[in-house]
Amino acid sequence: MILYFSGTGNSKLVAHRLAALMQEKIYNLEQGAPPALHKGERLVLVAPLYFWTLPSIVLEYLAQHQQLNRHELHLVITCGGALGAGASLMTRQGRRLGFHEIYVHALVMTTNYIPLHRIQRPETARKAIDAALMKLPEVADKISKKQGAPTSIFLQRGLPLAQGMYDRARHTRHFYVTVRCIGCGLCEKDCPVQAIQLLSGSPKWIKPQCTLCLRCVHHCPAAAIEYGRSTVGKVRYHPEKLFSIEQDTQSKEV
Repeated sequence: MILYFSGTGNSKLVAHRLAALMQEKIYNLEQGAPPALHKGERLVLVAPLYFWTLPSIVLEYLAQHQQLNRHELHLVITCGGALGAGASLMTRQGRRLGFHEIYVHALVMTTNYIPLHRIQRPETARKAIDAALMKLPEVADKISKKQGAPTSIFLQRGLPLAQGMYDRARHTRHFYVTVRCIGCGLCEKDCPVQAIQLLSGSPKWIKPQCTLCLRCVHHCPAAAIEYGRSTVGKVRYHPEKLFSIEQDTQSKEV
């Protein structure tokens, strides 16, 4: 079975394409508890890379649902640049959660983390996404052969540092709304961890931390949500301009 979490759409696209290729069931972990797994059924999880680690929503989900097969876990990670120490750090995270065999597979796509970067031009981003999707047969083959990216015990020691950076970055005090807000409530509806509430027609962040998917920033129809000053004036990421989400995600979710 393929589980997935997607902040803005890249990981969803990969999960559906991979599910169709491998003829696997697919499930969005935002929908709650996963369907029952058959004994020995392989677990593949598709998610984005955040600060070289798994998103907090993914870690909490894996910790909560102990019925998931803990023997073998394949992590298919989408990222905007190099995987870096991610394979080692995520392997350690997985082992802390009780998984025995962990294999990491990386797909470099296009960045949407605009607090640090700018969105690539559409033609550049589209080429990067197409190149990543072309590697999916190779990823599927490595999953079947139980092969993954190399890991290092030495690099795993950097997990506390990476987690600390991520935890500081996902404090919701960084987010605010500008006068462009139209009070549509989409950010409240879309937030995967229910960290936003519309109060008096304006979004408020009601939790001290979120998962830092930036879905609220990118999906806001008025581009009214900012993350500190680092996102001001930057183009938002709109995957629907790069690929047809409905057409490219036709695998039926369970």
